[in-house]
Amino acid sequence: MITFARVISVSRSRALMLCALASLAACGGGGGTSQGGTPPLVTAPVITSQPAAATVPVGSAATFSVTATGSAPLTYQWQLSTDSGATWSSAPGSATSVSYSTSAATIAYDGYRYRVQVSNSAGTTTSNAALLRVNAGSSPPSVERQINATSTDSSITAAPSTGEAPHVAINPSASVSAQGKLLVFLPGTQGRPTQYTYILRAAAIRGFHAVGVNYPNQTAMGALCQNSSDPDCYWTARNEVIFGGGIPVSGQSAVTKADSIVNRLYKMLLWLKTNHASEGWGQFLLANDTVDWSKVVLAGHSQGGGHVGVLAKTVALSRAVYFSSPDDWHAPTDMPANWTVTRPNVTPSNQQYGFGSDNDTLVPNAHAFAHWDGLGLYKPASGPVLVDGTTSPFSDSHQLRTMQQYNPASTAPTPGLRDHGVTVVDTSTPVDSAGKPLFDSNGVWAYLCFQ
Repeated sequence: MITFARVISVSRSRALMLCALASLAACGGGGGTSQGGTPPLVTAPVITSQPAAATVPVGSAATFSVTATGSAPLTYQWQLSTDSGATWSSAPGSATSVSYSTSAATIAYDGYRYRVQVSNSAGTTTSNAALLRVNAGSSPPSVERQINATSTDSSITAAPSTGEAPHVAINPSASVSAQGKLLVFLPGTQGRPTQYTYILRAAAIRGFHAVGVNYPNQTAMGALCQNSSDPDCYWTARNEVIFGGGIPVSGQSAVTKADSIVNRLYKMLLWLKTNHASEGWGQFLLANDTVDWSKVVLAGHSQGGGHVGVLAKTVALSRAVYFSSPDDWHAPTDMPANWTVTRPNVTPSNQQYGFGSDNDTLVPNAHAFAHWDGLGLYKPASGPVLVDGTTSPFSDSHQLRTMQQYNPASTAPTPGLRDHGVTVVDTSTPVDSAGKPLFDSNGVWAYLCFQ
């Protein structure tokens, strides 16, 4: 005989089974996982509004957005393809919200594609790709400007104090496609950006933005450190000039953060972005008020080249280039300063290049070569490659040398300074039969800086 209690038990069991199959959270009285019920249903992301294609003029940012549903929390990762969707990588900058804005677009951005991956604990869904078109329109003409650092930031002081030397800035030639890269050039001791315009102009005609940075460079690093017993003297002294706000070495004047190289560069780019937005300077600034070093080809001559080396040990540059430099030499031991070897490269050595003159007595090639070896710059077994009479790619060497004489019309005050300026200083670098800088016309500067 089947009792009434058993009927109730069987009915209750069937009801519980049906409830469970139907995923009813309230089954068994009260629901919730702590009561033995079914967990809340988690739904995977579903994109309800896809990113739309965008067209912007050169110098403007493009913004893409997405709308998605699904169980919270949802996370977002925007991606970029520069090869028509064949490969994808994380988009640069802030790329983890429902919308994404590019940096100021150059013509090089035309054809880029953007998409977003939306994720939660139930899975990931990928949006359609949105095409970016950049309308070149009438590209702004290439303009060479001189800009006082003091006009870009009231906290900056004039350098030198007896008569401020201006920065130099040149936007790309309108006749070529902008490359989305910035050449930043650092002069040597007591040098001025206006003495290095040939290399800046060579950059602009190849589609690069280019700036020469004026900074506190009145004191040679060697005068401070060549006889110092502190093995980190050169490193410390250079960091004071580059970043400011540190503890200067003995005999060095303190450099404020406002007067540092990095702040002077940042404020110049910000001034250019604000006053000449159509020229695309904003693409070299990140949202966190810093320089986008990944787009910077950083080059320097003499003292400036040493600063390039320290920055290459600190940030990831697109490229680092040393003209007749570095020469952080320790006189008592007749050896290079240890930072080139003991400090790890952040910019890989295969993105670093050096060029020196055999006739240079201020920074002898033997000294430059020792530093380049310490930095890990490649050279063939035969040694640094002589560029005279040869053509790019110079055996793929990252260490180059020349025996060319200085320009006979050089106005540098001493023969030593003339030889020291052969590789890049306007007045001393040799010219070809057409009056064009020889190392521009024969491809040396392009190989070093603009590949």
